[in-house]
Amino acid sequence: MKRHPVADVIEAMMQAQNTNPKRLAKEAGVGATYVRDIIEGRSLDPKTGKLAQIAKALGCTLDELLGKGSSVEPIHTTQIEVRGDVQAGAWREAIEWPQADWYAITVPLDVAFAGLHRYGLLVKGDSMDKVFPDGSVVVVINLIDLGRMPQTGEIAVVVQRSKTSNEFEATVKAVQVLDSGEIILWPQSTNPDFVTPVRIKPGECEHDAGMPDVFIQALVVASYRPKPTVTF
Repeated sequence: MKRHPVADVIEAMMQAQNTNPKRLAKEAGVGATYVRDIIEGRSLDPKTGKLAQIAKALGCTLDELLGKGSSVEPIHTTQIEVRGDVQAGAWREAIEWPQADWYAITVPLDVAFAGLHRYGLLVKGDSMDKVFPDGSVVVVINLIDLGRMPQTGEIAVVVQRSKTSNEFEATVKAVQVLDSGEIILWPQSTNPDFVTPVRIKPGECEHDAGMPDVFIQALVVASYRPKPTVTF
C-alpha cells in the first residue's frame, strides 16, 4: 500500500500515546477522517497546515513530524507478529495461536534491543490491569535471545508446569530479585483476588528431568493498546 512517508510517523506516535485516528483528528481540529485517510493511503499529499495541527496534537513540531530540520530523529518503525495470548497475573494454559491467526502490528524500533527477535502476546483479564489493561499487547523477547535474566522492576512472561496435567501454564508478572537470590513474581492488579506473589528460592526451580517446574521465558519490553477504550 502506497502512502505518504509521514503516515508511518503518525501511526507510531499514535500507538506510543495510546490514541487513534478519530481521536487525534478531533484533538488536531481536522476533519474526522483526515488522519485515517493519511494512515490508509487515501491522502498522498496532506496539506502542511493540517500536518502542523496534527503535530501540535501529538506534542511535536511539524519538522519533527516530517523528520527534517530538527535535531530530533524521525521515529523509525517495524512490524512484529502477535502470535498468542496470555493471562496477566494469573496462571492459565500457555496459548500460541495457529500461525494463520497471527497478525502484525507496527511498533517503534527500540535501539536498546536492536537485532533481537520480538513478538507480541495479547493480554487477557484484569489480573495485571495496573500496567496492562485487558486487550493490551505486550511485546516480548525470549530470555534465550536476550542473554540475561530480568531485573527488579521489569516485567516477565513466566511459565510453570501444570499441577494437574502435563501441560505448561503461563502468566505475566512483575519481577523483584532479592539480595539472597530469591525471585518474587508480583501481580499488579486492582482486583483483590490477584494479590499473592509467587516466590522462587535459589535453586528451587530446578527439575530432576532437566526442565524447571517454574521458569521465566521472556522479558516484556513494551506494550501497546491497539484499540483504547474507557469504562463508565
